[in-house]
Amino acid sequence: MGLIFFDIDGTLAMGTDVPASAATAMAATRAKGNLVWICTGRPLSYAQTHFGGYADGFVCSNGRYAVLDGRPVYDHPLTPDQVREIARRLEPVGVGWLFDGVDAGWYGGNPDGFETMSHVQKPGYARRGVDPDAICAYTLDVWVPDISELPRVAEALDGVALVNPHTPHPSADITVLGVDKGTALAHIAETLGVAREDTYAFGDGVNDLCMLEAAGHGIAMGNAVPALKRAADFVTTDIDRDGVRNGLAHFGLL
Repeated sequence: MGLIFFDIDGTLAMGTDVPASAATAMAATRAKGNLVWICTGRPLSYAQTHFGGYADGFVCSNGRYAVLDGRPVYDHPLTPDQVREIARRLEPVGVGWLFDGVDAGWYGGNPDGFETMSHVQKPGYARRGVDPDAICAYTLDVWVPDISELPRVAEALDGVALVNPHTPHPSADITVLGVDKGTALAHIAETLGVAREDTYAFGDGVNDLCMLEAAGHGIAMGNAVPALKRAADFVTTDIDRDGVRNGLAHFGLL
C-alpha cells in the first residue's frame, strides 16, 4: 500500500475543477489499494466540501490539522501568542488576514479584503474580529490591496512564517514555521505503519517543498515553481496536461 498526498490548488484542481484525467487516475490508484490524501493550505471545511469524494484522508491548514475517517490524527493549532505576534507584524503592512479554524475563520486588519476572503469559503465561515484567546486557528490567509505588496508581507513574517502567493490573485496562504505539510505527512505514515519509500507527494507551490522533502518520492507539477522542480524526484506535466495521471503512471501507481 502506498500513501499519496496531493496539494489542491495548481496540483489537483484549478479553482474547484479537477481535470477528468486526474479524477479517473485517483479513483484507479485507490482501487489498487493505495490511500489518497489531500494535503492543502485550505481549511478542512473547504477541502471536504469540494474534494471529499477524491480522498481517504485530509491534511489541512498547511499541515496543522489532519483527519482520517472523520477522526483527527494530527492536531496542532496556533497558540494565542502566535496569533498575537502574527497580527502585530502584519498590522503596519496594511493588509487583511483570515485566521482559519476547522469550521470558522476570523478576519482582522484592512477591512477592504473581508468580502473577497469571505467569498472563497462557505457562507458564514468568515467572521469579523480576532480574539487570540477565544479562537482555535491553524493557519491564515492574507489579502493585499495589490499583489505587489506580497513581498512586504513576506518581510514582515520573516523568521515566523512562509508566504505562498496565490498568483494572480491578491492573496497568499501562510505556513507558520514549526509544523507543516511535511511533518504531517511523516506522522501519518508512521501512524499507519507505511515506510517512507512508499509515500508520494504531488505539489506545485513553495509550501509544498517540505511535503516533497518528507515523502519518499516527490513529484512537481509541470506548472510548479522552479524551486519545487529542483527539489522533486520527478517533474510531471502541467495540471491541464494530465499531470496527475502521468505522475502516478511514472511510479507504477495505476
